[in-house]
Amino acid sequence: MHNVYLLGTDIGTQGTKTVMVNPEGKILASAFSEYDVIKPKPSWAEQWPDVWVKSTLDTIRETIEKSKVKPSDIAGIALSGLYGGSGIPVDKDMNPIRPCLIWMDRRATDEVQWVKENVDKDKIFEITGNYVDSYYGFTKMMWIKNNEPDNWKKISQFITPKDYVIYKLTGENVTDFSSAGNIGGVFDIKKRTWSEEMCEILGIPVSMLPPQIVKSADIVGKITKEASKLCGLLEGTPVVAGGIDAPVASLSAGVLEEKSQVAMAGTSICWGVVHKGQHLSPKLVSFPYVAYDD
Repeated sequence: MHNVYLLGTDIGTQGTKTVMVNPEGKILASAFSEYDVIKPKPSWAEQWPDVWVKSTLDTIRETIEKSKVKPSDIAGIALSGLYGGSGIPVDKDMNPIRPCLIWMDRRATDEVQWVKENVDKDKIFEITGNYVDSYYGFTKMMWIKNNEPDNWKKISQFITPKDYVIYKLTGENVTDFSSAGNIGGVFDIKKRTWSEEMCEILGIPVSMLPPQIVKSADIVGKITKEASKLCGLLEGTPVVAGGIDAPVASLSAGVLEEKSQVAMAGTSICWGVVHKGQHLSPKLVSFPYVAYDD
């Protein structure tokens, strides 16, 4: 059979796993690579993106080798990833400037308080479907701006962990709707695009956000010649956008119907529910679902 096998890679907080499945969804092989979280201070949590890139390349290669499947028989690969908080701040050449402040980093307490005191709660909720908490990436971006001005001046863009890896695999710079929505504060959940109004209020230039937002099922690029040498996939193998790990896990559990719920256990525990937008709450984290993001 030709071009029938699929690869999936999940970039987690403490490790990355790649699996290969056949057309029936049976897992033929898998590989896992573990790494650590950098914790400079209590409640701080950072990671350099090189650990995600290396683990992705290594687990893809190992999975292909274990499966005995010819790379020419692999139809494509999709990726999911941890919620990257601030995202990776990169310069104009896409080089990381500092570690990514990941989802579990809680340092942005002053930024959260500033938003509560200076931004109309109804406005931010009406536009984004979310309110404010140091979980959200926009508060972590604000922390970097307020506390690391020299780094802030160098930043060209913030890129999520999964999307940075996709860039390294394909040379394409995009993000998906679930990843964009998870940033909070700067994403218009109804218009499905960045909110210029909220970006201005929060002091985060729109230019620092990914230039293109796509559906999770979209093919966003193809494996480059350089990436092919490192991971074992053929040059030109399609790469699919994927999404944040929690909604992708929900989809893999078969959660498709409205009001369906799923619990996901990993480094953290998430509880998700599918709805059409009528149950938005400032107490919840809301974003477009990977199965219904068109």
